[in-house]
Amino acid sequence: MSGRLLQFSTLVAAILGFAGFVHAEAGARITYLAKEVHAHGLRGGPSRVAVGNILGAGVTVESGANARSELTFVNRAVVRLGARTSLRLKDGSGAMELRDGAILFQIPKGSDAEIVTAPIVVLSKGATGLLERNRDLYIKLLLLEGEVRVTLPGYLGESVVMEPGQIMIINPKATTLPGAVFFNIARTARTCRLLKDFPPLRGENLIAEEARKQANLTKKGDYVSSNLVIFGRGTQVHMGTPAAAGSPPKKQAAASPSKK
Repeated sequence: MSGRLLQFSTLVAAILGFAGFVHAEAGARITYLAKEVHAHGLRGGPSRVAVGNILGAGVTVESGANARSELTFVNRAVVRLGARTSLRLKDGSGAMELRDGAILFQIPKGSDAEIVTAPIVVLSKGATGLLERNRDLYIKLLLLEGEVRVTLPGYLGESVVMEPGQIMIINPKATTLPGAVFFNIARTARTCRLLKDFPPLRGENLIAEEARKQANLTKKGDYVSSNLVIFGRGTQVHMGTPAAAGSPPKKQAAASPSKK
């Protein structure tokens, strides 16, 4: 009897030691991996993850230099992590916190997702976008397709709905939300490493459709191309070719400048 009890206790301890790796219906599955990515918050301590691992609520996924990974949630939402990125899972159905680094998120139409990166919350029921945080320096959000609502909890009226092709750069200490401006969807989709360094993304056709719409608006004169471009991570603006970035439609040309 005591031998059986000992075996049972050992088995329980082994299971508890790997808490954080959970049943498929309760977590996010690792569906792509390149180089070393670790999970923190497990009872057994930090652990290197592998394709097929399923991570539960409270686990933080961290990618090292030149590493990247992809998580698929139970609602089919997909999140891709770039190098030097830290993402905490709040649950297995699309609620998460970006602590540092850059992610691509794709929320299927009809699903719910909440991405927190203090002080803002990004909510969506269907969208593909890029979100980047550099500690206390800046937050950058680009929407490729769909719709998201950006809120600043605790500040009355600070809520903005973003449309495809808009970018918002936010001060992490902001008490008001800045205005959004426009960027070139096609150029971003063509050069973004969170797209081109991974297998094809489900719903890339939706991004391509928004890029075509933007190109048609440019031909009609509703958009006027600028020569300003931000290369990769960061917020530094460079002079580029006129096709490098899109400026707001003419009807928004008189909008107030972004707050920072």
